[in-house]
Amino acid sequence: MKKKILVLGGGPCGLSAAWELSRYGHDVAVIEKESRVGGLCITNEYKGYRFDLGGHRFISKNKELVENVCEMMGDELLTADRKSVILLKGKTFDYPLSAKDIFLKMDIWTNLGAFTSYLIATVSKVVLQKKDISFEDWIVNRFGRTLYNLFFGPYTEKLWGISPKLISTDWASQRISLLNLKDVLFRLFKLKKVTPRTYAKGYFYPKKGIGQMFDIMSEEISGMGGKIVLNAAVSRIQVNNNNVKSVCYTQHGVTRTIDCDAVISTIPLTDLVKAFPGHLTQDVIQHTALLKFRSVRFLNILVDLPDISDNTWMYVSEGKYITTRIQEPKRRSPFSAPEGKTSVMLEIPCNENDEIWNCPKESLLNRCLADLKELGIDIQEKVIDCFTTSVTHGYPVYSLDYAMHRQKLFDFLDRYENLITCGRQGTFLYIFMDTAMEMGITAAQNLMLDNVCKKVDVQLMRSEKELIEATSVTA
Repeated sequence: MKKKILVLGGGPCGLSAAWELSRYGHDVAVIEKESRVGGLCITNEYKGYRFDLGGHRFISKNKELVENVCEMMGDELLTADRKSVILLKGKTFDYPLSAKDIFLKMDIWTNLGAFTSYLIATVSKVVLQKKDISFEDWIVNRFGRTLYNLFFGPYTEKLWGISPKLISTDWASQRISLLNLKDVLFRLFKLKKVTPRTYAKGYFYPKKGIGQMFDIMSEEISGMGGKIVLNAAVSRIQVNNNNVKSVCYTQHGVTRTIDCDAVISTIPLTDLVKAFPGHLTQDVIQHTALLKFRSVRFLNILVDLPDISDNTWMYVSEGKYITTRIQEPKRRSPFSAPEGKTSVMLEIPCNENDEIWNCPKESLLNRCLADLKELGIDIQEKVIDCFTTSVTHGYPVYSLDYAMHRQKLFDFLDRYENLITCGRQGTFLYIFMDTAMEMGITAAQNLMLDNVCKKVDVQLMRSEKELIEATSVTA
């Protein structure tokens, strides 16, 4: 039976849901508040240069998804290998961390401190029965205090804007590749042959930036009869008993209403709940204020050089530098810059309307150029131009009690049988692009097959406490 389904949000998750629904002939409309589709995966073009919103690439555990994307993209999809490093104290370290690399590049006192602090942490955990409550606990109990203070603590606090003591262990368990320093040392001295968890190196990437993937997907949706409504902000959810009956959105100052049989929402979980009538949310609305997102500002610099480095990503650990990651888009695709030129993008975490968010472009550029010079990347005399971009809902902040607050909102939304929320913002999960796409496709299948799977199977997809990239299908 043909259904009229509304998809709220036109990012990877929402477009993938609409893509799947359109392929089966359903009446689909995507409501997107921005002037373009893509969400966090937009690619901006400027003077012949292309910059993504952050560093994206396509890998997946889902072989069928990989095959479908490759078919959709055809010759527009490139393959590449990731090479990432950490910049710290004038040295360049392997990423993920390599014990041999640390041993060779750090002085004897730092190495001694790292080993001693690891022993202290190991003994303390056994004797004092220490638990992993926070991100700091998780790292210190596995790596020791010295490596935490050097690599993990300053970077994490800069990224999230709060002390690692206040961050849940959930992020560490999916993002940190080495199990513990004992395994590292065993491997270093060839006492253990088991390969550590590691990050996927090979990946797929579109010629014209990650946004090209979703531009093509949106064209396919439209070609199959789906509608994509841009510049449209969801303002109100209207319900009838246990079902959503319509959605109101504001476009160019005019409010419109669309009736529907079902809704797949990928807009921020907190915004979705706030769109419901106030008398229905009075018992849960307080939880929306306790789920916060970290914003990101991107400084995109056009450079009159053929290359800067061979690194896909350069992580910046030290807290005195405002950027967390530096990347050269050309490393992903040679079509990201004109021939003989390159570019640099700096990711700068912040909060909406704080000092960094509101910093004038020229001041931000001057500060970052000085920082880059200290880090060994002197491009001040080679800058052609620059511009900045930003996102408000970049990272869901994993506070110690975030899961409880999120579950309260999930419980409220579960009352509505024809509504499912998914995606990074929609589930308040720090997931990769391919997982967001999987969520959207699974949510679409769920609605088409009349709830053949539980909502929780969609909402908590890939949230298991294992390294996310370890078993991905890659290029």
